[in-house]
Amino acid sequence: MDFTQSELDTIQKHVDDRWREKDHGVHLGDIEVDGKEQPAAVWEHKHYTFIVIKLGAFNYRSLFYFLRDKRFDAGVDQYNDLDECVDSIMKAQADFSLAKSTKSLKPKEDK
Repeated sequence: MDFTQSELDTIQKHVDDRWREKDHGVHLGDIEVDGKEQPAAVWEHKHYTFIVIKLGAFNYRSLFYFLRDKRFDAGVDQYNDLDECVDSIMKAQADFSLAKSTKSLKPKEDK
């Protein structure tokens, strides 16, 4: 079961809303999940690769890679809402990126 044009438009809208300054095309591919090939929508931004996998009608899984070898997900195995699936993986990546960039910051102490 491939992605419909409506599903691709939904993903692309989320991507465009997040990164307005640059075109991030969503590409189609296949990924193996539990020994079975599933359709995947993929896009990249800097050192991150995002993947939304279509497991069935209204069933999705998402993950992202940092530097192509560190894999992360949003902590949910399956979503039945594509908007929630894409939002969750983008939020997980943003949280990861923020935590990475603020590691060296030290909180100010009130005196």
